[in-house]
Amino acid sequence: MTVYSHQSGFSAARPPAYPRHLVTAVIVSHDGARWLPQALAGLLGQDRQVQRILAVDTGSTDASPQLLADTLGDWLPESGPLILGRRAGFGTAVADAVFNSPPLRPEDLPYSLDPSGYDPVTGGWDDFGDPLGAEDELGRGGPRETQPVEWLWLLHDDCEPQTDALRRLLQVADSTPTAAVVGPKLRSWYDRRQLLEVGVSIARSGRRWTGLDRREQDQGQHDQVRPVLAVSTAGMLVRRDVFEDLGGFDKALPLMRDDTDFCWRVNAAGHRVVIAPDAVLRHAEAASRERRAIDCASAHPHRVDKAGAVYTLLANSKGLLLPYVLLRLVLGTLLRVFANLVGKDPKQAFDEIAGLGHELIRLPRLLLARKRRARTRAAEPGDDRTLFPAPGATARLAVEGAISSLGIGGADDSGAGRHGSVEAGPGDEDSEDLVVEQFALIKKLARRPAPVLFAGLLLFALAACRPLFGGGHLLGGALLPAADGASGLWDMYAGSWHPVGTGSTATAPPYLGVLSVLSWLLFDHADLALTLLVVLAVPLAAVSAYLVSRPLLDSKLVRAWASATYALLPAATGALAQGRIGTAVLAVLLPPLARAAAITVGLGIRAETAAKGARPGWRSAWMTVLLLTLATAFVPLAWALAVPLGLAALATAVARGGAFGSGLDALRLLGLRVVVILGMPVLVLAPWSLHVLAHPSRLLLEAGLPGPSGHSATPLGLVLANPGGSGVPPVWLSAGVVIAALAALLRADRRRAVLAAWGAAAAGMVFAVAVAGSAVTPASGGAAVPAWAGPATLLTGLALLAAAAIGADGANARVAGIAFGWRQPVAALVVAAAALAPLGTGLWWAVTGADGPLRRAASAVQVPAFIAEEAGTTDRSRTLVLTGDADAAAVRFALVRGAGLSLGQAEGTVAAGSPDGNGLNTVVGNLLAGSGADQASALAGYGIAYVLVEDPMIAKAREVLDATPGLTKVSQDAGTALWQVGGVPATRAVITAPGTAPTAVPSGERDIATTVPAGPEGRVLRLAEHADPGWTATLDGTSLEPVTVDGWAQGFKLPAGGGKLAVTREGSLAHTGWIWAQLLIGLTVLVLALPGRRNHNDDDLPEEVVAAAALAAAAQAQAPAPGSRRARRMAERGEGDGAAGDDAGVYEGGAGIPAQPAGAPEPLRAAEAAVQQGGQPYTDAYADPYQEQAYQQADPYSWDPSQSGGPGRPGGGYPYADQQQPAAAPYGGQDGYQQQPYQQGGYDQYQQQYGYDPYQQQPGEQQPWVPGQPQGDPYYDPNDPGDRDQQGRPYPHHNGSGS
Repeated sequence: MTVYSHQSGFSAARPPAYPRHLVTAVIVSHDGARWLPQALAGLLGQDRQVQRILAVDTGSTDASPQLLADTLGDWLPESGPLILGRRAGFGTAVADAVFNSPPLRPEDLPYSLDPSGYDPVTGGWDDFGDPLGAEDELGRGGPRETQPVEWLWLLHDDCEPQTDALRRLLQVADSTPTAAVVGPKLRSWYDRRQLLEVGVSIARSGRRWTGLDRREQDQGQHDQVRPVLAVSTAGMLVRRDVFEDLGGFDKALPLMRDDTDFCWRVNAAGHRVVIAPDAVLRHAEAASRERRAIDCASAHPHRVDKAGAVYTLLANSKGLLLPYVLLRLVLGTLLRVFANLVGKDPKQAFDEIAGLGHELIRLPRLLLARKRRARTRAAEPGDDRTLFPAPGATARLAVEGAISSLGIGGADDSGAGRHGSVEAGPGDEDSEDLVVEQFALIKKLARRPAPVLFAGLLLFALAACRPLFGGGHLLGGALLPAADGASGLWDMYAGSWHPVGTGSTATAPPYLGVLSVLSWLLFDHADLALTLLVVLAVPLAAVSAYLVSRPLLDSKLVRAWASATYALLPAATGALAQGRIGTAVLAVLLPPLARAAAITVGLGIRAETAAKGARPGWRSAWMTVLLLTLATAFVPLAWALAVPLGLAALATAVARGGAFGSGLDALRLLGLRVVVILGMPVLVLAPWSLHVLAHPSRLLLEAGLPGPSGHSATPLGLVLANPGGSGVPPVWLSAGVVIAALAALLRADRRRAVLAAWGAAAAGMVFAVAVAGSAVTPASGGAAVPAWAGPATLLTGLALLAAAAIGADGANARVAGIAFGWRQPVAALVVAAAALAPLGTGLWWAVTGADGPLRRAASAVQVPAFIAEEAGTTDRSRTLVLTGDADAAAVRFALVRGAGLSLGQAEGTVAAGSPDGNGLNTVVGNLLAGSGADQASALAGYGIAYVLVEDPMIAKAREVLDATPGLTKVSQDAGTALWQVGGVPATRAVITAPGTAPTAVPSGERDIATTVPAGPEGRVLRLAEHADPGWTATLDGTSLEPVTVDGWAQGFKLPAGGGKLAVTREGSLAHTGWIWAQLLIGLTVLVLALPGRRNHNDDDLPEEVVAAAALAAAAQAQAPAPGSRRARRMAERGEGDGAAGDDAGVYEGGAGIPAQPAGAPEPLRAAEAAVQQGGQPYTDAYADPYQEQAYQQADPYSWDPSQSGGPGRPGGGYPYADQQQPAAAPYGGQDGYQQQPYQQGGYDQYQQQYGYDPYQQQPGEQQPWVPGQPQGDPYYDPNDPGDRDQQGRPYPHHNGSGS
């Protein structure tokens, strides 16, 4: 028997389509019995048959070899398929089959190739059975080519071609003489409309580039014949001569990226690789999606893919690009390692490193590969830049992937998926015109209020902040300018010594580190970071509140109202006008912090659900830690509030039970989480947090300068969540919130939740009153200042809004459902008052503006310009700034260096326990008291050259300072008065000696490097800096002995001789180490809090199957515990397990579907059922050989045709009557399990619910042909006007689908 004798469809009178193209199909199997029956059916069911089939099996342990032998018995020799070892890769299998088989000879064809092709019967040209030949747009004029060309059609065991796939491939091959490789369009095996590949490329970073969106559906948008860099080996049609000339696939790529490497070499050799989108194959991608084991390489698919990408790029890139490609590979790998670690996927991160290292350590092999490719490279290669991704495309995809992994930009509230609707043409000829729905955009926006809410409040914020835009620096109120940029903020945070006041070793507030990171992200624009923080605080607070309330409130309108009102609370608008960025940040973080904390303690989880082990994971706890740490860095009061709340939640769980049980179980499980939540912020923010806890009153401070701005709070204002101060709206505008919260008490069905919210609001009011009546001593010292109750009133407002929203959710339907009475007018008044709160506050804020104390200044200089210039000289003189009330009863002072204080410098200027703080307090007190002592020398000892007094205390201080010896009044203008210190050098560094006047020493901002002359014995170098062991001094390289001068100042004993003086301050190694440890701990908390990297292996499954699996899992999680009270009630109503026992359920096995293993994902099991039921089952005649040999399936996913019955069986089902054998006994044995019959109802229910019918043939698809089944009508393409039926009549045509 020859290779052509079985081709009954071929005859001398009627050759096949494209007869000069001789096709040898090569199919390779490896444990693919799950997909192989349909793959073979697709191969044998082609309407243009191949001339020869070569089958290779690489050591499969399932039914694959037997399936190949039985199905292809007429095509294969008596020895059956070629059997190789399990370590053989796809390229090796193809090479062994091809190189050991002779080429096809045209003289052995059962038909002749007539050069004329004239058909005397029809009077036209014979198209050789090609339905597309008459109107082939790709055809060429002139005489037909008759030179035979042999092609290799490569097929995987998990790909099924449509019946016209080969004909479509040959159509493109025949019309494109330069094409050496033609590839099909690949769709998903499980979702028959989802695109997998329409040609592939490779980015310089190694990414496999398809140019498709995730889950992109096939609507004909990529149906263009075009050149590409590569096509998949699944369905690849390649000329045999080119395949042999290039040596086949590279043996260094046993599995993945072999297609890209081979096609790249084809392009480089001067040939073309084109895509034939009308040829369609379904592909399961079993190896890359980890649906079967890999034996020819490492058992880690991603590692194999990474190594293949590196090898392909380095072996094929042009010489000039090689260094750039190598550098990008290394840097890209490091970035992906970091991203995978952040995504909590260390295995993937290790695979990235291992894949790169696997190739780099084999550099000689790479060099040999480049030599081989150089020999086959043409003078005019075809691998130009157009075949690769556009610059920046991979970076954009990486950003989109990162955003998607964080859960941002998901589906809207309607639940419609990304591909929820597929484009369709008009239903009939009368529907040619498109109907545009009126107000479609408005309705679409109404379905997604979050963007609308953000945009609307952003407009209000832009209008309110209009005076804050422009050049210069943002400052005023509690906000100091960020004049030194991101580096200055970081140095202030991470430095062990700060050039502030008399020098400070105090720990800087940690919010400076957060702002410095944000500034670096904005390219070192610290002022821009502050501006964005002020402008976006209100919109971001609203969006965060809206997103957090999504699972709690059903009404989008109520959620939008509550979120907008929360963002416009008086505490938020007042914080912006007063420059209190701490409260602004807290307003944004508070809603997600509350939500994460509630999830962590298990609120909303039923007791019976918790009894089955369903309790919150640790990610919510780490998210709570992250948000609480950030909030505490800006507002320490957040941690103080978290302590009683956490302890209360723990006590409630221990006493009453909950998601973590009760008693000792709750104490052990929930207690550990509470300890972590409360302890980790203290650890991450230490030692600053320890200093704050050592002075509990400082918990009432926040980021920025302490002290009030504007009028103080009133009792009524505190009740209405109005903390007072500049920038807060009128008190009556907040009344609507309280009225709505009171009205919520009328909801009897939700009174318990409303009362709980009112309890929290009452506690917040009491706390706000306590804070408003407190005074706090700043960290920099000085008189105590009143605390601001903004954060406390923010909590009060949030609780009131929670009560109001809970009561308003669904109230419209309840009020409308009762008879008209007093309730309707009262409800209307409540709604009007509630609506007035956000609308009135927003309009008032937009009109009056967000400025107040906060302003945009042209310069960050806080002292007269000539003083700032003089402070920058080698004298490094300082200015004493005095502020206070008109009577000078409460005086605050600041020792200013240079042009003034910058952000963060006013909050830790005095180290704990330093004696100079009290000394400067004494000097200021004596100065204002007019004690008559030598005040000029005392001021000069601190390096003070000027005294600046600000209104309103100028009048009181002027009388005293004018009469003080050594002080000379310089000016009084614009609310400030200035006096200069004279008679003694007021510089940073001086040399003193007994009986001589002090001598000034030139100095830098921190260090000193100068030459000093010789002088008398007993000289001392005195620095106006706090004495600290970190200071060191040398004279001509000889260390000087440190001393403490005047009880606080740093000094060094100088010898009589002169020389080169060098004074430096050494940084603390322990401090630097702790800063790095803080960053490491913070990064760890961030990684633990972020969601893990998503597994995209099941992206090829239908979305409805994934949704069904999620619903089934949710239903199973919510099922009552056996024996519980809820289970008994459901059983009485007939809703329990007993009632559902007769139902097969959504995911029960279907006809002829083997039971899935316990570890198989639910979506995959459902998709397997859907796909296998969509095809026609094997017939009993084909099953007989299996029954005679007692052959059993090894793969529990596979479809054993011997076990599928026919419709004639009783009940019309396909029950399993035989046993399945485990993989250990693939060809016999009795250790199986009995299959249960398929229950039709369960799967039908799934189809009806999700609109997916696997029995329904999808447009543009065909049912697979199986051996023994009569061949049906030829493939009919609704898009092709040239298709004709068996009688030669044209098919009736309708509008095509475009597929």
